Amino acid sequence: MSSRFAAVLVSVLAGAAHSGAQAAPHDTLTIGIAESIGDFNPYFSNALVTIHVQAAARRSMTGITREGRVYCRFCTEVPTLANGRAVITDLPDGKHGMDVRYTVKPGLKWGDGAPFTSADFAFAFKVGQSMSPSTTITSVEAPNPADLIVHLKATRYDFDRTAPVAVPEHIEGPIFAAAANTIDYGNHSEFNRHPENPGLWNGPYLITEYRPGESITMAPNPYWEGAEKPYFQKIVWRIIENTAALQANLLSGDVDMSGEIGLSVDQVLAMQKNAPDRFDISIVPTLGVQQLYVKMDHPLLRDPRVRRAIAMSIDRKTIVTKIFDGRVPVADSFITAGEFGFDPNLGFWPYDPKAARALLAEAGFKPGSDGILVSPEGEKFSIDISAAAGNRVYDLQEQVMQTQLKAVGIDLQIKNQPFRVLLAEGLRMRKFGGLALLSWTPFPDWVPQIRFDSKQIPTEANGWFGNNVYGIADPEMDRALAGALTELDAPKRKLYWNDIVKLAKQDLPIIPLYVLTSQIVTPKWMTGVAPPPLPGLSTGWIERWGVK
Repeated sequence: MSSRFAAVLVSVLAGAAHSGAQAAPHDTLTIGIAESIGDFNPYFSNALVTIHVQAAARRSMTGITREGRVYCRFCTEVPTLANGRAVITDLPDGKHGMDVRYTVKPGLKWGDGAPFTSADFAFAFKVGQSMSPSTTITSVEAPNPADLIVHLKATRYDFDRTAPVAVPEHIEGPIFAAAANTIDYGNHSEFNRHPENPGLWNGPYLITEYRPGESITMAPNPYWEGAEKPYFQKIVWRIIENTAALQANLLSGDVDMSGEIGLSVDQVLAMQKNAPDRFDISIVPTLGVQQLYVKMDHPLLRDPRVRRAIAMSIDRKTIVTKIFDGRVPVADSFITAGEFGFDPNLGFWPYDPKAARALLAEAGFKPGSDGILVSPEGEKFSIDISAAAGNRVYDLQEQVMQTQLKAVGIDLQIKNQPFRVLLAEGLRMRKFGGLALLSWTPFPDWVPQIRFDSKQIPTEANGWFGNNVYGIADPEMDRALAGALTELDAPKRKLYWNDIVKLAKQDLPIIPLYVLTSQIVTPKWMTGVAPPPLPGLSTGWIERWGVK
């Protein structure tokens, strides 16, 4: 892991633990979040706000430490080739696959007391396959309540992380079986109809009350078997989508804490200056990247020269200087420095408005009477950009880019929407008008197959499921993604990664802007909170939070 996380690790080691016997006046914590949750089912949404909140109530078979090491949460031993829990198999077509065996720790229970077994992982695989079929996992078998076997039709470098995220079969099984289709299941899923059902959750906390668009309330899970028990007896997540209002609530004391889905960098810096005696502030770079999603099949954006011109018209350094006081690194790729696939020699397109104008002219665009370009088909070069409404920092970025693109003859129309609408319709159904301002939050050493593979393009035929909302359909990208996922030899896998990064720069399904930071505001009386390398996942260690 990159050395830039050293400060995070020191703070984690110094303040992660707390004493349950220590007297304190605070047993309720109110957290402000700036986005609503549109879907609680883990297989329907990978929005950062959903991950952030659910990490307090739901955990996976394995996890990744802040140092990048895979560890067991619910299993007895991490599968490896050395311990025999991972075995390379011979397939009928002459290729190689893998069988990966996990053993679930005995005595685990869901939040309603029902046994938590390997069958819940096998059932989850069926749910996931109905939405976004795996390209490498053929089946998941639960031969007994303890053992789970994942069958792969190819080798995978990340075989030790292939166990599905468990779904409680005793609750969701009958609903899934009765559903007419995937969308019908989503509409009737208990995750969305009654997220207060304790049997849905296996983390340190349970959701006890949900008020859509207003709040989420949690209480400790009595069946949590983790080594550390949660301190706070009640956690209230208040949804305040306007970040200026969230800042006011922190200052008034109505909200105790703002996590990663909260204030922008400039607002946190202002609080650090104006209320230094009331709050602890942390701003740390993460593995995430803020970027423009590009709708590649938009009539005005189909030509790669046009997409390149847009990238070269945006001065990313000016954005981070004006909005973040230069405290945020510019991003040169969809992955950050220190990650396995990053190559400092594969830089991004430089800011060059003159070259951008030349590319647009080469693509057949000519200035109109008002200075805005006109396409070869006679269409005015006017495209929409969408982001989550109510987020001040998004507004500022859009305004800067609007000015910069106008300088080369492109009319950028800001069409922001509530995040739940943008996610459900704009992205999932690919209805955004050309560009969307969103974040990319990968796990360490994660191959972006679900993002860039052509089979992951959401369409009406597949029920609008898939994360390739850009519409990139490049056979070379598909090949490189498959290679990076299935190659076990690290140097050879690095070559596939080089191709992925080069093709992303060439095809431009996304335009990277800057590296995301994790900014957290906590009251002086609180301890144990540390920003992790992954944005949004400080709650993955929420059981360590407490009071001084």
